[in-house]
Amino acid sequence: MAVDRDWVLHYLQHRLVRRFIVIGIIIFGLFMVIFEVTHHELYRTAPFQRLGDLLGPEKPENLAGKCTTWPVDAKGHYTPIQRNTTAPKLKSYAPKGGWKKPEGIRIVALVFYGRKRTVDFLDCYLQQNLAVHGGYVDEVRFMVHTNNEDDLEYLKDLVSQRKSQYFIVESGACEGSSYGCIWDSVIEDNTIYVKIDDDIIFIHPDALPQLVHTRIATPHPFAVSANLVNSPLTGYEHFHVGAIHAFRPDPSDKPSYAAVESWRPSEKSRFPMSKLPELKISDLKSIALEDEIYPQTPYTGHPFLLLPDSPFDLMKTPMGLNYLRGGDKGVESMYEAAWKSWAIASQQQYSLLKNLEDNAMSRYFFGSPIDFPTNITNSSAPVLKYQARNKGGPGAEQLYNTQYKRYNLNFVALWGHDIRRSLPIAGDDEQDITVTIPKRTRRPFVIDTRAVVGHLSFYPQHEGVKTTDLLDRWRSFANEMICTPHNQKKPFDVRCPGFEDHPE
Repeated sequence: MAVDRDWVLHYLQHRLVRRFIVIGIIIFGLFMVIFEVTHHELYRTAPFQRLGDLLGPEKPENLAGKCTTWPVDAKGHYTPIQRNTTAPKLKSYAPKGGWKKPEGIRIVALVFYGRKRTVDFLDCYLQQNLAVHGGYVDEVRFMVHTNNEDDLEYLKDLVSQRKSQYFIVESGACEGSSYGCIWDSVIEDNTIYVKIDDDIIFIHPDALPQLVHTRIATPHPFAVSANLVNSPLTGYEHFHVGAIHAFRPDPSDKPSYAAVESWRPSEKSRFPMSKLPELKISDLKSIALEDEIYPQTPYTGHPFLLLPDSPFDLMKTPMGLNYLRGGDKGVESMYEAAWKSWAIASQQQYSLLKNLEDNAMSRYFFGSPIDFPTNITNSSAPVLKYQARNKGGPGAEQLYNTQYKRYNLNFVALWGHDIRRSLPIAGDDEQDITVTIPKRTRRPFVIDTRAVVGHLSFYPQHEGVKTTDLLDRWRSFANEMICTPHNQKKPFDVRCPGFEDHPE
């Protein structure tokens, strides 16, 4: 029988190719076994590796919010340091005899929830303010507005540990929508609701009692807000009264500090004046203002550093230069940048940390007493009864009337019956509660400047603020000054690249 020569050659060639493939797979398999054994052995003997080492060429900005400047180990574990139980307490401006919770009024904290990293240590402030611990808050309701499984699992675990105090309010029909419908369920009489955003990173121990007493003492305003640190409106009031300090981002391009749990600005060096850009304040056109107000972020985990104490140094900072520019472009442009700039947000928070270290919170008290109408027709009798009981008591000492300008709704107190009469709240609840409803009812929105709280970031500021060490600093402050010894907080992340251990 004749044999097709071409077919034979094709068959042999095909078998050789398959054989080479099989041999290649075997060699590759042996290589991977040898590599894996060697890799594990090297891993056991290798020094500590940071996140940047593990991720290789990934850009530092991509690590923002995913690492910590604390001295965690290779797996992200951290053992809290031993606390000095005699550490100085924050100065209180409570009335003589201390704060006393008003009778007959239920006080409910509404935490608009979506992120675990800030709520983790916000928990310490909530615990401090609970009525069962001597505070004012009867219960905490977490108004869920996220579908992130990691954040939801964290919240469920937290609430399970505080069953009689914390409650979850599922988003239901509000899921994925605006914030307006979240207000539909908070309408009880004789109840003051204190709405708290989940990125409130500091609450002065006086803040919530002060806010409650002001809400009782002044029934006429529609709502009473805390004095926010990191807000365009109050930020520049703080700028004028000396609460803002001359901080700028660290000019280095890599860490020069060891990993440490720290919140005090004085523990870092001053800003090196040799690295200060040429800033001819007399000629604003010579300054690249956009680059100063919206600077490039340096390395992940960087601090802001304080300039030497010169009377004009504040004008060489993001807030100062934005303020000088506002003289030409108008106040609206100044507020817009204060809402968008991560550097302005950070400067306000480092200033707050300095004021806390100086124990000088009165720097923020810029308000004054205000006389409001007493013939309130749209408030129920119990509110007037509570006001009468409070006569001569604390609250409403230093107020600021926003005069129907929009303000941020990060920490605000409202009566339940006022919310009920105003439903439905618009999708832009901030505009509705701070401007639209006050105009319609002729009941202003006011700020109690003695109720000081800190706010991490607005949406345009998120990415830049995450590159700083602020979250680590606020957790450290909470651990030392607010959290109980049994409720110390740890980072969720491994160490940022470049932060070395302290030399032994």
